[in-house]
Amino acid sequence: MMPALLACLGYGLAITLILARCAPWLRARPERMTMALAAACALLYLPVAGVSLLAVLRGALGDLSIVTLVFLSILFLRRPGPLLPHAGFFALMGLVFFFLSFGLLPLDLYALGYAAAVLPCLTGGLAFLLWLRGWIASSLALLAALAGWRLHWLDSTNLWDYLLDAPLIVVASSRAMFLRIARKPVIKPVIQDAVK
Repeated sequence: MMPALLACLGYGLAITLILARCAPWLRARPERMTMALAAACALLYLPVAGVSLLAVLRGALGDLSIVTLVFLSILFLRRPGPLLPHAGFFALMGLVFFFLSFGLLPLDLYALGYAAAVLPCLTGGLAFLLWLRGWIASSLALLAALAGWRLHWLDSTNLWDYLLDAPLIVVASSRAMFLRIARKPVIKPVIQDAVK
């Protein structure tokens, strides 16, 4: 029951935030955003060919991680801003998992998620470091993932499923690439230099 409710909330938040991005008037009033969230969550339970849209999304993308839910909730509750200043970290972790899933190395990072102490200690330490660096949202997201894992909020018993998911990795990779491209200096065309 809890995983389905969290999935509904997460995908409802994502749909509402996409709508708010396309229609800025929606974000102007908090009650509009709340109504849009309620409508999005209700829409997720409408049957499409005998299956709810929520079931289709969970089947295609899987359950959203607790980290993603926290980030979506923060974006919903405040004005958009730099939420993933270290998007490269999530992108790197996603790429590592992607390449290791092909068996390129004899290392199985996913198995660490079942370990009793290693990954939770690393996650707690990373949350502490992020807190010290001032990345409070990311620190809280990691701590919420640890709490959700201990309380079994999702169907999985692997901590990685509480920390990472496909949509988070795609968004983080896109943001990291966009930030990298945006930081490159603008190169003047050769023709303009020749004219001067």
